[in-house]
Amino acid sequence: MAEVTASGGIFETTLVLTCVDFRVNPDLFLQTKPQVADIEDQILVARNPAGRVDAAFVQEIMLFEAFLGLKSVLVIHHTGKYLSLNCGASHFKDTEIHKFHKNRLPNHSEIDQMIFGAFNNLEESVRQDIHILKTSPYIPKNLADNCHGFVYDIQTGGLTPVE
Repeated sequence: MAEVTASGGIFETTLVLTCVDFRVNPDLFLQTKPQVADIEDQILVARNPAGRVDAAFVQEIMLFEAFLGLKSVLVIHHTGKYLSLNCGASHFKDTEIHKFHKNRLPNHSEIDQMIFGAFNNLEESVRQDIHILKTSPYIPKNLADNCHGFVYDIQTGGLTPVE
């Protein structure tokens, strides 16, 4: 660990965060293929429901930064093929999930504090996530400056930068 930390990491790695939706295939929209021999420029993909930045993802960044030396982070949310098939997180509110679980687990008031990643505006959700990364005290400035957001259009396969 000390050798890796002292060298600033051994790889040039980009970390991509996106949704667990099966229609979202990072190999397609990033046009990547598995890289084994070329260890200089690796892409790691992290996935969670809605592809939202949360405390667990920040911890992943901290881990990968310590061992690999990240050069950039991409946050990629997605549209759907049809309006009814947009990202599931655009179809619910956190309060609905709270209510569901509180009915099931009435003695667990901490459920009200849980964040499930719901959003109303796709582009704004990307902006919010990038803001979290750029202002996190746990992410080095040089990496924070290289955090970028995109919307992936499932129907066209296009990636649109979100400013």
